[in-house]
Amino acid sequence: MAQGLGRTTSAPQGQVLAAPVAMPELPGIVIESLLGRGGMGTVYLGRQVSLDRPVAVKVLAAEVADDPLFLERLEREARIMARLRHPNIVTVYDFQPLPEGGAAIVMEYVEGGSLRDLLRKQPNGLPLREARRLAGEVAAGLTAAHKAGVIHRDMKPENVLIGHDGMARVTDFGVAVPLQEGRVQLTLTGTAVGTVDYMAPEQLKGGTQDVRVDIYALGVLTYELLTGQTPRGSFAPPQLARRGTPPMLSAAVMRALRPEPARRFASMESFAQTLLSRAQPLLSGVAIACVILGLLTALAAVMLNQPTENPAAEDVAAVSNSAPAPAAPPSPAPAAAIPQSFGPWVDAVAGVRIHNDNYGGDWTNEDGILTSNNAICVMALEREMPPSYDARMRFTRLGGKHSVTLFFRATNGTIGSAELDAWDQGLAGVQLIQNETLQEGYGFRFPIENGRSYELLVEVRPNHIRMSVDGVFLKEFEITNKVLHPPTPWNWDPFTRPAALAVGSYESPTRFEKVEWREVGKGK
Repeated sequence: MAQGLGRTTSAPQGQVLAAPVAMPELPGIVIESLLGRGGMGTVYLGRQVSLDRPVAVKVLAAEVADDPLFLERLEREARIMARLRHPNIVTVYDFQPLPEGGAAIVMEYVEGGSLRDLLRKQPNGLPLREARRLAGEVAAGLTAAHKAGVIHRDMKPENVLIGHDGMARVTDFGVAVPLQEGRVQLTLTGTAVGTVDYMAPEQLKGGTQDVRVDIYALGVLTYELLTGQTPRGSFAPPQLARRGTPPMLSAAVMRALRPEPARRFASMESFAQTLLSRAQPLLSGVAIACVILGLLTALAAVMLNQPTENPAAEDVAAVSNSAPAPAAPPSPAPAAAIPQSFGPWVDAVAGVRIHNDNYGGDWTNEDGILTSNNAICVMALEREMPPSYDARMRFTRLGGKHSVTLFFRATNGTIGSAELDAWDQGLAGVQLIQNETLQEGYGFRFPIENGRSYELLVEVRPNHIRMSVDGVFLKEFEITNKVLHPPTPWNWDPFTRPAALAVGSYESPTRFEKVEWREVGKGK
């Protein structure tokens, strides 16, 4: 595979392309064959005479080589990359100006195909373990580049080479730029370079760019590795697009793909740690022992008719599909709970009377779809609810930047609010609990993207409330002997205007496509 500059034409593995032009001459390098061509140059297979080793030689295209500013930037980048020694980055050996003009980069030759070649062979995505390993290796290489002061800006499967050892190596820093000395951000205005499918929104617009453009691109690449699809327009999270994808991994990918840079991972290192955090063998000897112990514990609890949690249950991390790191680690999803019986789903909007049940703001009801305006809006849906039930709503925030909420009655008769994107800080969770708001730090972060549909599930049980979004469990809230109440800014007092189930939007027009609930026969 050609180690290309930009988009390349490459030879099949183990072959070379016939050279249509004369080979370049470089001191100490014998050019042997043409490997490929790209929009920014040509790549040759050569041999470094002094060390008798194969090298890849990238020669800039004539139209690029005539730009002295580009040459200066490329030389600076090559010098930085030459100092890098990382197993997941193709090593740069030398930078040589050419007598006839232009320049060449001499680098490590990786004899093998690219990540794109692997994807062509497996169009539905790579095996999960391999996909996660390769994405983690790419992230590790980019982390090293960022720490050395370089952002790649053109991360895509073509620019990841896979050696015969199976290891991923990042290559083609042809459009990379150095970060400002001692800073973590580089401002590039009016410059849009890269490959469209992998470019972050700010990169497409030629706006301010920093390491998070590489985080976005790796999010696209990882999504592709997992599903075989490029995420364009409206797309499902990986765990819905491919069965068996771990929720934590799916949530991390969706977070990397957030349109807003501030809502992605703050660093490539953080993304890498998430990608690799469960890349180990799925069941070690210790893990197997824990699973067996957990199963025995659960069995004993069922026999004694006492609820328990499986200590070996996987900790499903509360990493949202777009949010920064949570303020506190999430609760693990309980396993081996007592079997539950569920009633049918009931449409909570069917009996709504738009004037009588409006507790705030202006609403419309079109064929069972409720839409709020930009005021503080609350719509009552149900007056009574069973002791244990599930409630879910599918909604799209149309504008604004504040909370969308499902209000629910707990078993003790008090009303809580399960909120997303609250307090203008992207906070989420159940409030008020014992008069404490999410600002007290017990919730998690879940900013909402306007124009995108979400499904919130709230599981109401006598002693706890569980929240999930788009099928991903986020957090459990303990409410034993605790009083719940909607926060004061909602301007709704459930004691004077009672409701057992309601929806709301805070100064953010929202369309509630569906709201429904079902009774749960047995719960903790």
